[in-house]
Parts: sequence; C-alpha cells; structure tokens
Amino acid sequence: MKIEKILLPFDDSVHSQNAAKFALDLAKRYSAHVSIIHCYEEWNASVAEIPEKLIMEIRANARREAEALLQRTEELFKNQGIEYSLECVDGEPGHVLANRSKSKQYDLIIMGSHGHSDIAGLFLGSVTHKVLNTIYCPIMVVP
Repeated sequence: MKIEKILLPFDDSVHSQNAAKFALDLAKRYSAHVSIIHCYEEWNASVAEIPEKLIMEIRANARREAEALLQRTEELFKNQGIEYSLECVDGEPGHVLANRSKSKQYDLIIMGSHGHSDIAGLFLGSVTHKVLNTIYCPIMVVP
C-alpha cells in the first residue's frame, strides 16, 4: 500500500493524541504528508432576543479555541522532518470526515477510537463509529 497523504482528525483527547503519534511515525516511514484537522461546530442561534454581536463573538471564540487546540498538536509535528498542514473545519465531525474521504485525496485516515464526545458509542466513539460506516478509504483506529 502506498501512503502519501494521511488525514488525522484531532480533538486533543488521549486517543487522538495516540493517533497523532502513530500518524507521525507512519509519515516518517513513508515520507507522507499529514493533514491534521479539528472539526468544531459554530453556534447557530435562532433566538431573536440574542444580539447579533454576541452571536458573532461566540462564533469567534469557538474558532479561536479550535485553532488553539490545533496549535497544541503542532508541537508534536514541527521539527520532525515531515510535511503537515493544520485546518479548523466548521461542521459535524462525522459528516466532515466522510466527505473528506469521498474526495479520494487521502490514502489513509488515522483516528482515535474515542474522542471528547459526551455521547459515546457502545464500543467506539460516536464519531469513529459514524466514519467507519461511511468511509471511502482505509482507516486506522488507534486506542
């Protein structure tokens, strides 16, 4: 199997940190590029009583928190001699990852078995479970 592009969903959970270490090791072995993404959902309020300025501030804070989270994982990847990119994506993680896999841009998705979801699946995290059921490329699940 040829591995040139790896997609690494990251939420800063212990399992995604383990997946990041595994992705780093594979990227070194195969000289692969790692696309590290963090999915977050902007707050879409439809309550008329909430001022638009406050809604925009909440959305900006969500984006800043997502970017800060990715900066923490960058510490693992920088100065390691591999190519990587960081991206914050607004959207539900299961849908975002399924759509990314459909693009056929990636040779492999490496993700943690569980994330920070409050509603976890019975054996796997809910996002991991959703991705496994809709994925269009190989996936490696790391405990």
